[in-house]
Amino acid sequence: MRIAHINAVSTLGTGRVALALCRLAVSHGHKALICHASRDFAPSDVPSYRIGGMVGLWMHVALARLTDRAGFFSRHATRRLVKQLEAYRPDIVHLHDLHGYYLHLPTLFDYLKRSGVLVVWTLHDCWPFTGHCAHPTMARNAPPSDASPRRRAAPASGCDRWLTGCGKCAQKRQYPASLFWDNSARNYADKRRMFTSLENLVLTAPSQWLGEQARRSFLSRYPLYILPNGLDLSAFRPCADEDYLRHVVQYYRLERMAGRPMVLSVAPVWDERQGLEDLISLSEALGKAYCVVVVGLDEYQREALPPDTVLGVRRLVSQRDLRALYTMASVFVSASHEEGMGTTLLEALACGTQVLCYTASALPEILTPKVGRAVPVGDITALAQAVRDLCQAPLNAADCRARASQFDEQSRFLAYLRLYENMYHSRGRREAPQPPKPAPRPAISRRLRPAYRMRLKRFSPGQAPAPPRRSPPKRSRGPDV
Repeated sequence: MRIAHINAVSTLGTGRVALALCRLAVSHGHKALICHASRDFAPSDVPSYRIGGMVGLWMHVALARLTDRAGFFSRHATRRLVKQLEAYRPDIVHLHDLHGYYLHLPTLFDYLKRSGVLVVWTLHDCWPFTGHCAHPTMARNAPPSDASPRRRAAPASGCDRWLTGCGKCAQKRQYPASLFWDNSARNYADKRRMFTSLENLVLTAPSQWLGEQARRSFLSRYPLYILPNGLDLSAFRPCADEDYLRHVVQYYRLERMAGRPMVLSVAPVWDERQGLEDLISLSEALGKAYCVVVVGLDEYQREALPPDTVLGVRRLVSQRDLRALYTMASVFVSASHEEGMGTTLLEALACGTQVLCYTASALPEILTPKVGRAVPVGDITALAQAVRDLCQAPLNAADCRARASQFDEQSRFLAYLRLYENMYHSRGRREAPQPPKPAPRPAISRRLRPAYRMRLKRFSPGQAPAPPRRSPPKRSRGPDV
């Protein structure tokens, strides 16, 4: 099989999932290609294609800021992608994150519909079935979908206007942000028309929560499978090198912990959804007896942190350093308000660290009573008390590693390979050539049947048929003399 993956990134977040699937397919004798936006570079061991360039990407960003039409620019770059796919001739196209200012969706889905290629789409967030945002539960003061004037009893439930068509978007200024226009209703209608035009589409989701959201959307007509993402357990495991642990403490200037229990939190990008303000409030509730370490901040966010109770670590931490930080932590806290799957929770568990999170979206699906706790969203008091309880009575590190082993990359991603093979072979059986049927006897017109059945005169061998008689030509009479 030839499998082509399309994703916004190739090395971070969902990009690591696409890369792992590519490597697994190649190891089983298939061919794989990852097509990604121009913001990063794929590793050299995986065939890749960069979609467009940075100039086109930033032009897409600027136009989306003005028009709220993210995903409807970069036409030229998408046409070149289609030519690349036509030359590659994939049997299966695996879609991941299509948002990210790098695709012209009508051109891509026109190719997918016209070619009839098999399509697998992994939903990593809610963007495919909303008119604007990727995380509708983060909406505040959004009007209900039925336009009733009542106020919501549970603000954490967010916005549900994507159930009926969007419009009046409460997150217009959130990613993918728009400064002026609100085209969420138009985007929703265009997405519904394009995404439901495919016949050979199968959806997957990494969590039950995200799968339930998709089943409530216009994508409910397609089959959907819950296939959790896997984790590379060879990369995330306890770090036993004491010298290296001391080196990490010195390199990231964590000496200010001074022997206090470390409360660690990690995210690739910190925003309101990831709960940075909640972590600052948690540090105030815990006091100076604990030290909260936040990994993945930019310079402005690091300067705004409280100096004594919160330590910030910059972005681009190496995987080995991250493994060391997970190992040193007394407890890992995810204050995120919405996640398609709690990957950072799994990374901490694989390093033998107990975890703590909110009862929000897909995060509690990772936990069991033996590995961590979950508290209500935004309840800082309960969060601080849970941190104290876990630090005073730690859970067994072996149980944490055993839970993470259930999400081993090899076993989890083999489910995708079986899905590919089932789709490929099922289509082969449907399209197998059938033996030709004998042509039906042509119908004879009633007016021609007597002549058709007329018996012909037979001649003996060597006897030629007599030539037909011909009457002598008539001579014209001349004038009388």
